[in-house]
Amino acid sequence: MRVLLVGNHWTQGPGGAETMLVLTADLLRAAGHEVVPFAVAEERTLPTPVRSALPPAAGAGARTRFGEAWAGVWSPSAYRALARVVDEVRPDVAHVHHVFERLTLSVLDALQGRGVPTVMTLHDYKPVCPNFRLFTEGAPCTRCLSGGYWQVVRHRCLEGSPWRSVAAAVDSYAARARGVYDRVDRFVAPSAFLRDRVIEGGLPADRVEVLPNPVVAGSPRPARAEPPAVLYASRLVAEKGVHTLLDAAARLPAGVRVRLAGSGRLERAVRARVVAEGLPVDVLGPLPPDRVAAELRAAAVAVLPALWWENCPMAVLEAAAQGVPVVAAAVGGVPDLVDDGTTGLLVPPGHAAALAGALTRLLSDPAEADRLGRAGWARVRSRHDPAAHVAAVQEVYRRVAR
Repeated sequence: MRVLLVGNHWTQGPGGAETMLVLTADLLRAAGHEVVPFAVAEERTLPTPVRSALPPAAGAGARTRFGEAWAGVWSPSAYRALARVVDEVRPDVAHVHHVFERLTLSVLDALQGRGVPTVMTLHDYKPVCPNFRLFTEGAPCTRCLSGGYWQVVRHRCLEGSPWRSVAAAVDSYAARARGVYDRVDRFVAPSAFLRDRVIEGGLPADRVEVLPNPVVAGSPRPARAEPPAVLYASRLVAEKGVHTLLDAAARLPAGVRVRLAGSGRLERAVRARVVAEGLPVDVLGPLPPDRVAAELRAAAVAVLPALWWENCPMAVLEAAAQGVPVVAAAVGGVPDLVDDGTTGLLVPPGHAAALAGALTRLLSDPAEADRLGRAGWARVRSRHDPAAHVAAVQEVYRRVAR
């Protein structure tokens, strides 16, 4: 098959959507398919046969934040560029990943207009939540599942910005009025939790299926390095529970370091707090995939203290693939990945004392940590096998391309 793979960023990380896009391409090529990636044009864009046709990100060059936000609703340049690529490449199927705000939903119009069978992997709740995350004001939120997208303006859900919130609400109302998601033949939800929420929000149950993210698992890492370190490898944003982790860091045994691999809106505030409170935390900034893997191999424990309803976080899968035990908040799809007491430990979201207690338990008992890490490794080997994943993806393609 000739597969047109569509996503905002055709790059090596750092986000889960980018990781999945590149991994999907690798798996499909290994299975004998021709893959044509389509994304926004960036300096770090990986090679693709349609590199010269890639459009700029929606809003690039906008003079105001409102102009940038409004441009993220629908991109004429992305529509025209993808239409030209489809005419040239003539794909058998298109597999769309995260396209919001950069390529925009204009890509679905371009694909439908040329009759391309389309599969869409959902990386968050955007089809039913203008704010992507079903999260606002520090807590999970379901106000928009009934279609009342004006709530996003009332609560300024998009980073407190009235302009971005208005644009997001308009985008969601317009998508519903135009039946944009009717253009998708099949949705892939990486977790049952996400599937249930998007169906609750209006997507048709018979077009949404669960297919967990894959991960490449080699051999379990050797014994952890000393002194013991806790690794957080994700974005530094409020919904990820970063401040809960900082609260917990102050309660950990002497000599333990918490290492933060990532960047985001809270990076400056996190750095300031670490200095002001003298916390045992190293802020590493964004790291390339090979550096993250090296940090994982050296870590005693990986942690994901999320407050929002995570989908199928690659941070958990990548840690387990190295044999590193995971301590995570019991939110969203995470309990599908971490079997409490068997492959890792789960704690209540936002509970710093419980988080510190779970981390301390594994830091003080290397034998238990090793047992959980190896069990987690065995679990991802069996449930998130790349070969099984690509076989399932190919079956989805065959069904929609008939």
